[in-house]
Amino acid sequence: MPGRDIVVIGSRIPDFEKQLEACLAEHCAPDKDIAATLALAQAQFEAGTYDAARASLLAARRRNARFAKQYPVAVANLHHANSVMAGHLGLADSEWSSALDTVSAIKAGMAEDDPRVFLELIELGDAFARAGRFKGSEMRYAGIARRAHKLGLVEIEGLALLRAATLNTRLAEQNHAMFASSARRAIDALIARREPALQPYQVAARQLSFLLAAQTTLGPELDRLVARYPRQPAGAPALLLYAPAIALTASFQGSSNRYDPSPGAVAIFNAGMPPVAMGSYVGQWIDVAYTIGTDGRISEAHISRHGDHVALKGDWAEQVVRAISVRRYAPQVQPSYGCERYTFTANMVAVTGSRLMARDPTPRLVRADLDPETSASPTASNLKPAS
Repeated sequence: MPGRDIVVIGSRIPDFEKQLEACLAEHCAPDKDIAATLALAQAQFEAGTYDAARASLLAARRRNARFAKQYPVAVANLHHANSVMAGHLGLADSEWSSALDTVSAIKAGMAEDDPRVFLELIELGDAFARAGRFKGSEMRYAGIARRAHKLGLVEIEGLALLRAATLNTRLAEQNHAMFASSARRAIDALIARREPALQPYQVAARQLSFLLAAQTTLGPELDRLVARYPRQPAGAPALLLYAPAIALTASFQGSSNRYDPSPGAVAIFNAGMPPVAMGSYVGQWIDVAYTIGTDGRISEAHISRHGDHVALKGDWAEQVVRAISVRRYAPQVQPSYGCERYTFTANMVAVTGSRLMARDPTPRLVRADLDPETSASPTASNLKPAS
């Protein structure tokens, strides 16, 4: 169609492998090694070869972890990527330990009051939330905000306050009666601040305010709310205003592995998902591509790529596409496009009375952005490190 981007997907993995091999042959500096490794691991991740991506990252960690004092940011980025990759593989212990290693690495070469240390501490709060430790996550955000306030780090304080507001807003998606009031207080407290440096975080807080209101506003009233939202200028990222949780409820009949949506299902933090009996989680990933129109509605949501063992109809993948299809973004001057990776996995846990590891019967749905044009969540993170 005229005016549409054409995306050509090819194998870049051999090129990245050669670049890394050349770097290692020249005994390049640790930060160069890590940069080449992250590029390779990102390509392997996007190709769905998760084990290969993790192997690349672990090899780089063995080579470079000891250089945290000299290269704290690079080593911290490597640990962060390890944490993200472990999450997609369902390796909860490694996901958690790598999140802790990220903080340790940045502290090794930075002063305690350096903003980058605080950023990694906030990421650790995110790891608490992903592990379902919501109270611990909220307490960590609050502690960071208080300390940043004392040190005059206004932007760090704003980010911590925004994370707390985001956490409560996402929990309100699952239990509006219990968490909506906490979310509203957190949002209003941030919006009420007067420091100019907090303005970007207040913009995001107003987005959360809309998300909170949209949880109980459907049909024509939601259309009116969206229509009143300021139109996004050309070049600005798409701004998410309404996104229902991806509700997965098991409805197995024999080996059909069929899922049906349920308003009471919980997806955002994977708490409360129904137990399942999957033979294997290998290759259970999809990329969902979609167009966001000028009116903020989604069109052409479809699975652009997928793992070898994904059932595209009547299973979890279909429910993901369905949930994305009904999202609403702010009106914008021109259409934009998005692409997201979803991995259906389950944590590896110790079997009672044995040293063997097995998959937890409660699954996880892990998400990563593959396109920078969309702004789906203030807390979304990807394998690629933040600058």
